[in-house]
Amino acid sequence: MSRAKGQQKRQDHRNRRNAHKYPELVSQVQSEQHFEAQVEREMNRIVFGPLEARNETQGQMIVQIKTKRVTFVVGPAGTGKTFVATSLAAEMLEAGLIEKIVICRPMVGCEEEMGFLPGTEQEKYAPWLGPFFDVLEGKLGKKKVETYLKFGKIVAKPLMMMRGSTFRNSFVILDEAQNTTPGQMKMFLTRLGSDSKVVIDGDTEQDDLPHGKLSGLVDALDRFGPSKNFGHIEFTEDDIERDPVVREVVKAYRR
Repeated sequence: MSRAKGQQKRQDHRNRRNAHKYPELVSQVQSEQHFEAQVEREMNRIVFGPLEARNETQGQMIVQIKTKRVTFVVGPAGTGKTFVATSLAAEMLEAGLIEKIVICRPMVGCEEEMGFLPGTEQEKYAPWLGPFFDVLEGKLGKKKVETYLKFGKIVAKPLMMMRGSTFRNSFVILDEAQNTTPGQMKMFLTRLGSDSKVVIDGDTEQDDLPHGKLSGLVDALDRFGPSKNFGHIEFTEDDIERDPVVREVVKAYRR
């Protein structure tokens, strides 16, 4: 018998002896291990199944994203723009069709505030990305999302930090694009690299830009009509899925 096997045999014997000697302690340890296993399963639990369109416009959005390089998606809150784009990105990442998910948004008036916040750039930016991480964790499980963030397979950063980057084999989401300037939108679109898809979403009816300043999203929609590479999707109040009350609110504020 090898020395290692002998040591293991003696350890097993001590474990069995202690189990009879301290049954309450053993029961407590087993209970804790069971609890930890439950937590582990919960962290990896997949909440959402395969992406299915909830209305006709969402179905069109899915088709456009799959067949176009760049897809502009405009419409009011609650129509599922973020949910569809993020779910599709997660599914493509898991299928090996892309190597990375990149999420960004313009931080109008927040750049200085972020500089004073504690933590890394990713930690500072996290509060603005809650809806994306809710969907990603629902599709992939919390632990896998944390792992992907750690190894750069999911990247989230402000638009202002995108200058100099190139998106290759990535699924890139630009959220709240109505708050970009034309210059920022041009900078973002010229980051597009090979084998990448871009989804640019926003609500052209509301922006946080200074009064009279042209939105980069509005400008881009005028410059890029539907084509082989560019797709356009427009949601209306009738497409709102979040709650009937949200539909009433949106209609009331658009009168």
